[in-house]
Amino acid sequence: MTILIVDALAANEGRRKFSRDAIGVGPRLLAGICEKNNKDAKIVRVEDILENNDFFNQTDFEVFLISGMSVDKIAVKRVIKHIYRYSSKSRVILGGPIVSDIAIVKEMDVLAGVVGEGESVLEDLIRSDFSFQSFEDNHAKQYELNRLQDIWLIKQNTLSTASIFDKYPASTDRITDYPDFWFSKVYVEITRGCSNHFRGEIVKTEGGCSDCGNCEDPDSVVTGDCPEDIPPGCGFCSVPATFGAPRSKSKNLILNEVEELFKKGVRRIILSSPGFFDYYRGNNEVSIFSPTIPAANLTIISELLEELVRLRDQQEEICSISIENVKPSLVTESLAKMLGKYLPGTAISIGCETFDTKHSSAIGRPASSNQALEAAKLFKNEGLDTQIYLIHSLPGETVKSLEITRKVIKEDLKDFVEKITVYKYLPLPNSPFTITNSKQPIVRHFLKEKREELKKNIIEFNKNKKRDLIGKKLDLIVAEEDSQRQNNYFAYPIFSGPAVSVYSEENILKQTVSAEITEVLSDRLVKGKIVRIFKQRGN
Repeated sequence: MTILIVDALAANEGRRKFSRDAIGVGPRLLAGICEKNNKDAKIVRVEDILENNDFFNQTDFEVFLISGMSVDKIAVKRVIKHIYRYSSKSRVILGGPIVSDIAIVKEMDVLAGVVGEGESVLEDLIRSDFSFQSFEDNHAKQYELNRLQDIWLIKQNTLSTASIFDKYPASTDRITDYPDFWFSKVYVEITRGCSNHFRGEIVKTEGGCSDCGNCEDPDSVVTGDCPEDIPPGCGFCSVPATFGAPRSKSKNLILNEVEELFKKGVRRIILSSPGFFDYYRGNNEVSIFSPTIPAANLTIISELLEELVRLRDQQEEICSISIENVKPSLVTESLAKMLGKYLPGTAISIGCETFDTKHSSAIGRPASSNQALEAAKLFKNEGLDTQIYLIHSLPGETVKSLEITRKVIKEDLKDFVEKITVYKYLPLPNSPFTITNSKQPIVRHFLKEKREELKKNIIEFNKNKKRDLIGKKLDLIVAEEDSQRQNNYFAYPIFSGPAVSVYSEENILKQTVSAEITEVLSDRLVKGKIVRIFKQRGN
């Protein structure tokens, strides 16, 4: 039996428009389970099926595991049609965040949908030879099994412990199934779950909070449970409700995975976590539900980064390791200094969503806007490039909250923030806002006008930060041809910075170069002049 894992994550209608240089961990986890159970498996991006009419003429698969998000509905529906056109007897199973949206699942022609954590589900399906009758006979007590029309919905009765990382390591061999793995940011999971089980006033009001006292403030949260079953965490996010409190992967497992990925030719590693400073905060035996207490485990994090950096610096090619999200509520000067010591010049992300402190608290953010700004300043002082994430159109948004955010962007960020990314709020299945039916603000003229002004301010901010790069040099991996400019190539920064278009009359694909930035082409792209081509580290 041969299994095809279809990565539809962030594909939207069929091709990724953003984060094109990113490879998530989910499909590699599925491949690792297949390898553990001696099943042949291959990963393919959804666009490589949709855009290649001969794909199925070159392959022979029986089972298809599709991973996607709710925003990828169109891409998933399209690829399912392609699969059944190839073989009407194909067995198609859907997983990922998309399965939390029952309305979407009803539209899908699949045998089953796996809700939430899926590692043990997949293993038991493999052992049942993908016979759902056998699966039901042998595992009815272990899982919550429901029928949605002709579709099986499968969910674990309880969340896994930290032992899930030992039991189901992600595949490193299958990373080469991605044709762009050698220049992409490859994500390595280090924690799962989130410590923010605080609930903001919006969902408490909409969910009929009885004031049990657990969510008086982020410091005092001691349980994820709620008498009214109001989901915890930031109102727009489904991570706490889906994956519970944080669980940390052991240092040795992380080191082994990163080492193997480097051996395969990966150059850029992202340590993936909903909150990096949750890593071994407290311990894996006691669940942490407060996003502020206890403090981050500085010793354990330092030990992990020290060994990862040593491993990084042993590679022949220039490689990078960076971290993803941090909670400002946990940032201290000591933590910032530690990151600056091991990961200078790398990017670090802070989710703010809004700079209106009142709105921030109302949506369930674990840190105030001022804490986020202070964290960004500390990171800047230690040589880190802070990226700020915002969301507009959230429940509770007002003209005043947008104006406060605009003012902070225009007056307070330029000296210590390198990039701002803004998203439009989209309700996610299983998130607090969705479960409590928290409404978005009614679109009025002034509200719409302020949102447009906010987006324009952010574009201009990002352009100005890129103008600051003119004359500076970035180390880059030359990734693909620039179809808009003759003899130009797109190159991605090894450490931090924007994509760069570089000129060369010779083919320089896959080369590592240093380029001096000469021009700003957009708020996302700059132009550079190659000043050096690296042969290997040290040359």
